[in-house]
Amino acid sequence: MLIGYCFIQAHMCSGINLPTFYFVKNFVLFSLFLFSCLPVLSVSDPPGPPHPLHSLKRQCRKIERLWKKTHLHVHLLLLKDLLTSFNSAVRDARVSYFSNLVSQSKGNPKVLFNTISSIVSPASPTASIHSVADCENFLSFFVDKVNKVRSSISPSALSPPLPTPTRPIILDSFAPVSLPELTKLVNSMKTSACPLHILPSSLFKSAFQSIGPSVLSIINASLVSGQVPAYFKNAVIHPLLKQPSLDPSLHSSFRPISKLPFISKILEKVVAKQLTAALDEHNIYDSFQSGFRRAHSTETALLRVSNDLLTHSDAGDGSVLVLLDLTAAFDTVDHHLLLERLRDWVGLSGSALEWFSSYLSERSFSVAVSKFRSSTTSLTHGVPQGSVLGPLLFLLYLLPLQHILSSFKGISYHLYADDIQLYISFKPHEMSKLQLLHTCLDSIKTWMVGAFFS
Repeated sequence: MLIGYCFIQAHMCSGINLPTFYFVKNFVLFSLFLFSCLPVLSVSDPPGPPHPLHSLKRQCRKIERLWKKTHLHVHLLLLKDLLTSFNSAVRDARVSYFSNLVSQSKGNPKVLFNTISSIVSPASPTASIHSVADCENFLSFFVDKVNKVRSSISPSALSPPLPTPTRPIILDSFAPVSLPELTKLVNSMKTSACPLHILPSSLFKSAFQSIGPSVLSIINASLVSGQVPAYFKNAVIHPLLKQPSLDPSLHSSFRPISKLPFISKILEKVVAKQLTAALDEHNIYDSFQSGFRRAHSTETALLRVSNDLLTHSDAGDGSVLVLLDLTAAFDTVDHHLLLERLRDWVGLSGSALEWFSSYLSERSFSVAVSKFRSSTTSLTHGVPQGSVLGPLLFLLYLLPLQHILSSFKGISYHLYADDIQLYISFKPHEMSKLQLLHTCLDSIKTWMVGAFFS
């Protein structure tokens, strides 16, 4: 009852930023109240019989102390035998543990992949940050990297606009959600850690029965008004090593992953669900895009490309495959062009389009690792990696590329997010077809310059 009363101010306010402010303010009070009521727990032995490994380890320690005291050879031999038994028991326990995880992950390839990856791949090193100044250096690097890409593109080099498709309006407003729908969505979300969290997301979910009506008011006010609360547009960047083999001492080895407030991810989930339904209904996606789509993966991209190449090889044809990768593709997305894509190539209008305009405007971010955090700066370009909507918006930003690639008959392509595979097959006497590939690459380069890609 006390918790529900704390959020009456947020629930009764009009507009969008004011109720969000009161919600955050009262959430702080609720958090302080909650933690003040938590009992202090002392660590004790877990209930039930001790694990056999614990008993065996204690025996090893006991004999080790005895051998150090007596230095007798018989005690050394006994210690070696016990250590051999202990190491064997540890291996058996690991095998049993991971075997159970694999069997329980049947039908869930994501969990299965993460389980196997944790066994065969070492943990990626984190960024070497020991002060606020290190965070500031990362912040400057991420900002300068995008600015360099955009400044390298002169206005004269911008590509001419493509013909605007005649796309009917598929979504002009977002529908408000009900409390049961929102509760189901929140319960299905993974917990996450973010320095902007007032309360751990696990406790947020636990308390949702009490704070749900206030959260619902904020979410629906945003959907109806086409405005995103300012608090939702702040992100904390965590530098993530791109590959374990890269040098962790270099800033260029890291990609910026955005950590957003849990409540902002709830709003993005609601919007993404309605937008995805409209995209599926009107078949807006590029048919040969396998990134960030349901029932698509790197496997679908690999299977199609390899199958096409092997089929032509069996027929005696030669093939040329061109692989294109973009530099900082997510971070260089132009917001004005993205809104044009959403309007002309997707078919958004009204408050739905206004919502995305608000979502992209006045965003800010800082860099944080461990207990250190940089100052805050504006995010004027790009879609946040680590957000719910970022990958989806990036796919929609690439829609004109489908128009270009499909116009070259005889050239096949497949995309996985920003990874582009182009390939052409030909008979030994048809080498002249390679000129078509050169022309296609020139068209792609021209379009990418206009899209601020490098």
